Amino acid sequence: MKKNTVPAATAALISVSLMLTLLSACGRSGTAVGPAEPVSVPSPTAPVSPAASAETPVIQLETGRQNGERFEDTIILEGMEETVRYEHVRNDTVGFEMDYDYESFVRRSESARDCFISVWDDANTPENYLEVTYSLEDADTVSAAIGAALSEEYEISRSEFVLDRAGRCIRIDASEVKGGGFMPEQLQTVYIIPAADGCRIATEHYFIEGAEGFWRRFSYMMHTFRAIDRLGQ
Repeated sequence: MKKNTVPAATAALISVSLMLTLLSACGRSGTAVGPAEPVSVPSPTAPVSPAASAETPVIQLETGRQNGERFEDTIILEGMEETVRYEHVRNDTVGFEMDYDYESFVRRSESARDCFISVWDDANTPENYLEVTYSLEDADTVSAAIGAALSEEYEISRSEFVLDRAGRCIRIDASEVKGGGFMPEQLQTVYIIPAADGCRIATEHYFIEGAEGFWRRFSYMMHTFRAIDRLGQ
């Protein structure tokens, strides 16, 4: 496979440059998560078509989970049910909580970002991963800067989107090369989620060969995403 070739954003892109540097940042060492016993929970609602549209999987949510709590749930992949083992994570520095598929992804945490990398990838040069960071700028400002940076290499589409727990956000899809006509080797979907202290930025990266499966797994995870107050704010 070819590795991620999307360039980092320039310094001129205000504070959102921290999000665009994620292409090279996820490989750095982070925090491993310890095991716990799984608990059965109700199955989610089946997702709709995963084509690059506004439709994404919707799941039934249970609130009040503790950081590190593990449980089982059921998702739909390629029309088939699959039991997935999730862990609830909370990052008070970045300011979010979410459930992630700990058998499919390795979590790496740093002071300003949290990254969930495919277990099949080289952690130093990942191709399929979800990274979450934050910006003190408002969502519209960040969205404009990210869109401008991605537009250098991609044809992008920007839309308002609703996540089950995070509510309304801005979603940017980058799944066509600049000039149009075909898909790039590396696709991205960016969620800019408003927060009281700016916004949270969640970026999905997937290599074209496995984009369908990773798109669905990340979509289920993002529908459990919730912005929370950052530590010390």
